[in-house]
Order: sequence, then structure tokens, then C-alpha cells
Amino acid sequence: MSAWAELGWRLVFGAATLLVAFNYRDVAWRIHGLMANAVGINRLLTPAMVRFTCGVLAIVSMVSVAVGLARP
Repeated sequence: MSAWAELGWRLVFGAATLLVAFNYRDVAWRIHGLMANAVGINRLLTPAMVRFTCGVLAIVSMVSVAVGLARP
């Protein structure tokens, strides 16, 4: 049963990061706004960088789900 739970977690995580990557409801701007004034945060943290990072995480997560389903 834990294999199904892990697969479900990866699917939910992939869907959530995909929503951020597509900037649904300005989530990338909200993440940027929360982190922009923190100490130690670089100027490279832009909403575009947040969207790119979440897009890469979504792709990795979805590929992991596909490979997990393909294994017998």
C-alpha cells in the first residue's frame, strides 16, 4: 500500500507544481512576494524563476509517476 501512497504523493506534488508553473492565480508572484524581503534571498528570485523551477519539478515528478506505473 505504501507504493500507492508514494505514487499518489508524486502525482499530487506534480499537479501542484504544475499549477505554480502555469501561474494559476498568481501563485508565483505570491511566492516571490513572501520571499523577496527575506535575508539571504538573491535578486535572481523572480516570479519567472519560481515558475521555471516549479515547471522542472513538475516534469520530474510526472516522469517519476509514469516510470512507476510502467514497472510491473
